[in-house]
Amino acid sequence: MEWLIPTQTLQVENIQLGTLIQTSKPMVPLAYKDQDIHFSSLSVLLPCLPIKSFDKTTGQLVLSLAGSTAASTKLTTIQEMLLSAVSLNYKDWFPSRKAPMDTKIGFQPMIRGNEIHLYCPVHNEIMQSVPFFCDGEWVPEGIQKDRLESGMRIRVAIRIQGISFLLMQNSDMWSGKYRIQHKILGLLVQASP
Repeated sequence: MEWLIPTQTLQVENIQLGTLIQTSKPMVPLAYKDQDIHFSSLSVLLPCLPIKSFDKTTGQLVLSLAGSTAASTKLTTIQEMLLSAVSLNYKDWFPSRKAPMDTKIGFQPMIRGNEIHLYCPVHNEIMQSVPFFCDGEWVPEGIQKDRLESGMRIRVAIRIQGISFLLMQNSDMWSGKYRIQHKILGLLVQASP
C-alpha cells in the first residue's frame, strides 16, 4: 500500500534529496520526513483539477492549476527547490562536466505557469496496473484513456521519484538535460453533477 500526502498537508521543507544513483539514467531520489514519520519516496495526492488536455497517443496529461492557488504555489516551490539543488550540486554529481552552465536551460518543467504536465501510461500492460475510479466504481481494467476528456475534473495520485538526468549518447557525461521523474499511481474521475 502506498501512503499519499495530500497537497494541503505537504510541507516542502520536509522533502529530502537522496544521493545520486549512477545508472544509464542517473537520478537523485526524493524522500519525505515529518517528525517520526519517514517515507522513502514522495507520493502526493493532488486536489481535484480540470483536464486541460490529454494526448491519448503520447500520454501527456495537462491539468489546470488555475483554480487551486495553494497547490500551484506548493508544487512550484518544490520545482524551484529541485532546480536550486541541481544548480548547487551538479558539479559534485557530474564532475566530468568541467564548464559552468545555466542549469535552467536544460530543465523540462513539470509546472508551467498554471499547469501541471504529467505522463499518463497509455500502453495496455501499464494502464491495467494503475487504479482508475470512474462512475462510482474502480474499473478492473485500469486507466480508460478514452474516458479522459478536456474539462473533466480528476484527482491524481503521483509519486515524485526524483530528479532524472539525461546522459550524452554512449557516454557517462550529463547532457545538461533533466526533469522531475514521476509516476501516476492512480486516477479518480469526479462524478458529473
